[in-house]
Amino acid sequence: MYPRLKLARNLLNENGVIFISIGQEELNNLLMVCNEIFGEINKVGIVSRVMKSGSNQGKYYSKNIDYILVYSKNINFLPEFKEQLGEELIKKVYNNIETEGERKGEKYRSMGLFQSSLEERVNQRFWIKCPDGSLCIPAGETLPLKLIEGEKIIPKAGEGVWRWTYERYIQEKEKGNILFKKTSTSPLVNEENEKSIWNIYTKIWLNDRIDEGKIPVDLITKYENRHSSKELQKLGIPFDFPKPVDLIKYLIEIKGKDKTDVILDFFSGSSTTAHSVMQLNSEDGGNRKYIMVQLPEVCDEKSEAYKAGYKTICEIGKERIRRAGELIKEEIEKENSQLKLGEEPKKVPDIGFKVFKLDSSNIKEWDSETEDLKQSLFDSIDNIKSDRSSLDILYEILLKYGLDLNVPIIENDKFYSIGGGTLLINLDKEIDMEVIDSICEEYKNLLEIDEDFKTMVVLRDSAFKNDVDKTNAMKKLEQVGIKEVRSI
Repeated sequence: MYPRLKLARNLLNENGVIFISIGQEELNNLLMVCNEIFGEINKVGIVSRVMKSGSNQGKYYSKNIDYILVYSKNINFLPEFKEQLGEELIKKVYNNIETEGERKGEKYRSMGLFQSSLEERVNQRFWIKCPDGSLCIPAGETLPLKLIEGEKIIPKAGEGVWRWTYERYIQEKEKGNILFKKTSTSPLVNEENEKSIWNIYTKIWLNDRIDEGKIPVDLITKYENRHSSKELQKLGIPFDFPKPVDLIKYLIEIKGKDKTDVILDFFSGSSTTAHSVMQLNSEDGGNRKYIMVQLPEVCDEKSEAYKAGYKTICEIGKERIRRAGELIKEEIEKENSQLKLGEEPKKVPDIGFKVFKLDSSNIKEWDSETEDLKQSLFDSIDNIKSDRSSLDILYEILLKYGLDLNVPIIENDKFYSIGGGTLLINLDKEIDMEVIDSICEEYKNLLEIDEDFKTMVVLRDSAFKNDVDKTNAMKKLEQVGIKEVRSI
């Protein structure tokens, strides 16, 4: 864990955050490690999660909870976490619809301008004029002496106050956000310190609350592990103890509104995180990307996964991403086929992915200790390992030049065009002038679009028959303006 967490901190953006799932047994050890690596000041919190309910296992307690440690790269740059309003809460609470004004048709809920839980606050105990001309104020022994709206008095202990100052009240009233309702159970009193017939409410608009969200609590009860079992059954993927898709989606969402985040999972397992990212992108039109990292751990021969043909956990993860992506695509296409008049079709998210395996370089190492120096010299003439493909070499070049592995790659029968022509690469074992001519022609076409366009050409050093052919090729490339040519 230590080296991975150390690397994770280095990879995080300044406003990045890491979520680490852990059981009770290792919680204290992980806390110490994270405090050392991230700094205790960057600890965002410890979240308790109900992973199962109704269990009757254990000697003293049934262990139904695990934990999620949350740390930031730099807490000063980490945006506040916000949770979306749930559909049940919206249906239950936001059940009023505005009938007039600029916000006509919008949903809202009403909330008393007076709340009994508020402590005494200076400047928040004052008269308010009601529709019938009477004045009202939260119940209390002392009343403002002047019988005019806005007249204040300093509240004593236990006396009621409004949620807002008078200035804020006037501002909200001008916006149409104040409601007066007659009631026989008003918590307010009038000028004679008798129960008022009015109560005052404020309008809290659903659209505003959706934008603001709400602060999440540090106890998660909604995403038990049993949900993930059903998800994998639907995909036909055998795997023990996966995390629920909705749990990972929830953690991604509370981080903020950036729909272009890159999510890295160091212990990807069945690739729940990849599934979650694709699902979330399909729901909100995001363009988030994922990176899954998993050791090629061999599946137990007695496991259902092994019996189903999966030899390693990596194979399970890859197949899950394929099936989850296709399922998401099918669901969106089904929705789009049933659109009502005026509805916009949903966009199918990018469900493609690439798989890479950590390996040694494609370039042969010079063996200085060999006894057969002559053979070693002959071997080094073609310095690419015999079991490596052109794509293997291509991606090593991308890595060494610091290019994104998702950069667009176009292949024709002469060369690869990388990143719109930024790199032009030929990795054939033999290169003739026809290949060089095609590269030159491609560069001329790029110059017609952008006269300042620059490109780099990468060629296989051993592909030229002799030095003369190589010199002629370099000269031809130079004549059209290609000044940067590299060989491997």
